[in-house]
Amino acid sequence: MPKIVDHDARRSLIIYALWRVVARDGASAVSVRSVASEAGVSRSGMAYYFKSHGQLLAMAIEQMVQSVTDEILSIDLLGCDVDRATDALQAMVPDTPMRRRQSQVWLLLMAQADASPEVARVLHQLNTTVRAGIHDILQALVNSQLVSRDRDLEVEVATLHALIDGLSALSLTDLKLASQTSTRLVLHRAVTGLAIPMGVNA
Repeated sequence: MPKIVDHDARRSLIIYALWRVVARDGASAVSVRSVASEAGVSRSGMAYYFKSHGQLLAMAIEQMVQSVTDEILSIDLLGCDVDRATDALQAMVPDTPMRRRQSQVWLLLMAQADASPEVARVLHQLNTTVRAGIHDILQALVNSQLVSRDRDLEVEVATLHALIDGLSALSLTDLKLASQTSTRLVLHRAVTGLAIPMGVNA
């Protein structure tokens, strides 16, 4: 009787092996060979699921995005206030040791985006997911009357997206300037400022 292979389970096993390599050795140590060794599968077995280094990293990012999305969804935005909105936005910034390790993969992918359509697609999906999450958070603030009526919501979403990407990059490259406390203060100030009408100084 032929052996039945659970492909989803095998794919998950490989991705978890990737995260173990990242946690132990950093994202730069990720390769098809290192992950195959960590997962206990052959190179040919790896190739069945991931045909390139870029595909392997892309799948890891998709899993990371789902994890962040689940964390944001766990925050009750009904009757949203500034603190809860800040919590949700901060979930998008890699401000813990594990998140920083995981987000090193994001930096590696950005370096490959021009050369790989698959990587570019995943990064676009990541950006779209982040932007949709920010939009939901700001809409919850609008519903709680915590955003000035003259604010253009799409512009504010794009602004916060840029802020989160900047904080993320800083957190990954210079932790002295991007502690968990300082990141929260920056995001809290940005959210609080949305209630102020345009052109009015805080």
